[in-house]
Amino acid sequence: MIFKLIIDTTAISYSIRKSHRAKYVSISISEDGVHVVAPISMNDTEIISLVEKKRHWIINKYENYHQRLLQLPVEREFISGEKLLFKGDSYPLKVIESKGRFTNVNLTDGQLLVEIKVGLPFDIRREEIRRHLEKWYIREARELILERLEFFSGIIGVKVNNVRLKNQKTRWGSCSQKGNLNFNWKLVMAPLEIVDYVVVHELCHLKQMNHSARFWLLVENQIRDYRKMRKWLKENGAKLYF
Repeated sequence: MIFKLIIDTTAISYSIRKSHRAKYVSISISEDGVHVVAPISMNDTEIISLVEKKRHWIINKYENYHQRLLQLPVEREFISGEKLLFKGDSYPLKVIESKGRFTNVNLTDGQLLVEIKVGLPFDIRREEIRRHLEKWYIREARELILERLEFFSGIIGVKVNNVRLKNQKTRWGSCSQKGNLNFNWKLVMAPLEIVDYVVVHELCHLKQMNHSARFWLLVENQIRDYRKMRKWLKENGAKLYF
């Protein structure tokens, strides 16, 4: 069933679905609207009344969700002039065609310089540039993250087992019970203080495998303004894309 939630000049459609599994009312927001799931025992009047009580919260979340969608990055063309982030700074991409057989990537004179074989079709050329840029970023990310891990692990007093770099959409880092750490290589696009926060966050999990008050105190001992870093990632994480 579809209903409308109205506040001031904003009207939002939402659906109600009843479930035998639901123990309470849950509200979720996605690209196709607002969805309400309620226990089978509740009648529509009760559900609508509850939704009305939460209308300010729903509209705020709905508007924030769609604002984030507008900020999602567009697909890259990998052509000269495009801007790419590296360690918090923006660099223009410069593509040079040459008679060489190999594709090379260098950061030089304030530009990300890619030298590529002349005469490649556009789609092949684009993928070749993307692939070699990604390799370059991963190499730089590994060097930076290993350096920061070595620095902070000694201070925190933990030992790291294995370190892996991954291409993840929603996570910046993770930690296993065995002491293995995973990091999103796109972190190398962020400012150093953001990299440090994620590194410290995962190292502290080697002492506290949770997000308890004790865990956050460990983080705060190394990153005093960690809340600022968390907020930055939430607001700017979508900009660290490739």
